[in-house]
Amino acid sequence: MYYSFALVAAVVAVVEAYAVPAGHAFQDPKTILGAVRSPCPGLNALANHGFINRNGKALTIPALISGLQQGMNVGADFTTAIGAAGLLSSPMPLLGSFDLNDLDQHNFPIEHDASLSRQDAYFGNDYSFYQPNFDMVLAYYNGTNTTSIPLASKAKYSRVVDSRAKDPTFTYGPREYLLSYGETALYLQTMSDPYSGVAQVSYVKSLFEQERLPYELGWTPSKSPITLQTLGDMIMELIAANGDAVPEGLYVTANAYKDALEGIDPVTGLLGNATNALGL
Repeated sequence: MYYSFALVAAVVAVVEAYAVPAGHAFQDPKTILGAVRSPCPGLNALANHGFINRNGKALTIPALISGLQQGMNVGADFTTAIGAAGLLSSPMPLLGSFDLNDLDQHNFPIEHDASLSRQDAYFGNDYSFYQPNFDMVLAYYNGTNTTSIPLASKAKYSRVVDSRAKDPTFTYGPREYLLSYGETALYLQTMSDPYSGVAQVSYVKSLFEQERLPYELGWTPSKSPITLQTLGDMIMELIAANGDAVPEGLYVTANAYKDALEGIDPVTGLLGNATNALGL
């Protein structure tokens, strides 16, 4: 009898791990009339699963807080910063909402050169997934099924080296520096947990290549919330794992990362692309 109960419990655990939450099945945005997406695979995946509006439009900060918490257990502090950046990128910020494609502005608020999965703006399309760049990242995980902070750090820095060599307009100031490390910290934490840096590579591929939350592969959201503090801490770990010099005057903290997300230069305190933010 004991073994029967144990077997049932094991089966239930497996089923729950592979279960897609009701109402949140993946839907290809190409099948949604007028759908828009952003340069961020995480936000796109949340829209593809209906945790935020599936058409990617009219996103408010309260709706984002709810959607990111339900979909990935991302804390309100990070989501509020992203939401504020979204409002700044909107052509009509006073309406209190933005569309995902409003985020597609070069170096403001979240787009940056040396992305893990997008081309630099210099080459034209900086918002669509670009496999050759992501293949550079995946090359560092050859021979292993899981990520690690040292490998993720080297993969991220390889993209900087590549873009710096190829893009004559390459920009990598304090904001871009933090955003690019934050991009890596985000995928490590949302695909695993806020501390270990160990995620299944198959989960990471699903997130980037399909913009799909990998429920079918066994993924579940982190049990611990992902916050500005956990991301800031991991950014420091990632920086320490390679030879990328910290820009002069930059102190890597959770508050500095928050400033970068909100379009503020964390060294000067000035708002980047301010005229764009004001719709001028």
